[in-house]
Order: sequence, then structure tokens, then C-alpha cells
Amino acid sequence: MLLSLRLLRRIARELPRYGKLTYCLYRDPRVPQRNKLALAAALALILNPVVDVPLRIPVFGEMDAVALTVLAVRMFVEKAPEHVVAEHQERISLGTSVFDQDLRQSREGLRMRLDALRGRGLAVMRARRGTVP
Repeated sequence: MLLSLRLLRRIARELPRYGKLTYCLYRDPRVPQRNKLALAAALALILNPVVDVPLRIPVFGEMDAVALTVLAVRMFVEKAPEHVVAEHQERISLGTSVFDQDLRQSREGLRMRLDALRGRGLAVMRARRGTVP
């Protein structure tokens, strides 16, 4: 039991880093397309299994899907060129990875969209009150 708790803690600690690394590698043109297709196919099968028997068992089914997902991601990372993985790991630690850049751009775009919606909402409220500038 103690071993499985240690393993779960380790997975929980490494999950964000592996998620970022997987995202960055998936976006990198230097990673072979066949590796990307294999990862996408594996994740599609895990998330939408053809035979759904293990998922009917309450906790075991979810843990099985998590374990298979971790295995698919780990194999994807291991099959990627080592120098590309090292480069992305360094960028992730510096906060300059493709994931971080895309996240910043998404947040900025969302802020701009919300500001535009707020502006429209204020204009509608002013128009209803008859206080259009």
C-alpha cells in the first residue's frame, strides 16, 4: 500500500511536467508524425474503448485508464529524439515552452474578448437608459 501511495504521489508530481512536455513534443515538427499518430490513436482508444468491461468496475476501471494514459505518454516521450526532449524540458523549466507561450496567448485573447463583451454590455445598458455618449 505504501508503495502504491508513493507511486501515486510521484505521478501527481510529474503529471503537469509530462503534460507540458507531451504538448510541446506533439507540436514540434522534429518529432516523427508516426509517433504523434500512435499517441493520438492510443489516447483515443483509452478514452473511448471498444470493449468497456474494465471501466464498469468502479475504481479499477479509472485507474486502468490512467495507467494506460501514463504508459502511452511515456512511450511517446521515450520515442522522441533525445535532443528535442532535452530542449523542451529546459524550456519548460524556464517557463518559455510552446505550452507556456500558447497559454499566455490564450489568456490574452480571452481577456480581450471579455473586455469587448463588457464594452458591448455597457453600451447596451447605456442605450436602454438613453445615456448613449
